[in-house]
Amino acid sequence: MTLGDFIKTRRTELGMSRNALGTKANISHTEIYRIETNERKQPSLKVLCQLAEALSLPQEELLKVAGYTPSDDTPAVERVFPGLRTAKQRETVERIADGLSRNADLKDEDLDDLYRQVEVFIEYTKRKQDSN
Repeated sequence: MTLGDFIKTRRTELGMSRNALGTKANISHTEIYRIETNERKQPSLKVLCQLAEALSLPQEELLKVAGYTPSDDTPAVERVFPGLRTAKQRETVERIADGLSRNADLKDEDLDDLYRQVEVFIEYTKRKQDSN
C-alpha cells in the first residue's frame, strides 16, 4: 500500500473529506489530493506529522508507511531531533511529547505559554551556568 492509499483509506474511515483533512492538518486540499494520488510521493516530515495528528494516528505509524523509519528502528525522537546528545535529553523530549499528546485539548494560548516558560527556564539555566 502506498502512502497516498494509506492516507486516503484512513481519511475515508474517519468520514473526512479532503477539505476537512486539509483544514484540520493546516494543509491545502490540493496538497492532500496530490499525496493521495501519489503525485507527491515524499511529503516533508512536517506535513507528515500534521497529517498524523489530523488523522489521529501515531506519528511513528505514518512515518513508517512513508519510509522514514530506518531499518535499525531508531527511535523517532532521535530521527526528529538528531542534535540531542544525551539519553537524558532524549528522555526529556519524549516525556514532553507524551505529555502534550495526552493533553491534546490544550488551547493554542496555553501551548504558547508553555513554550515561553520553557524558553525562560532555558535562559535562566544558561545564566546560572555562566555565573558559576
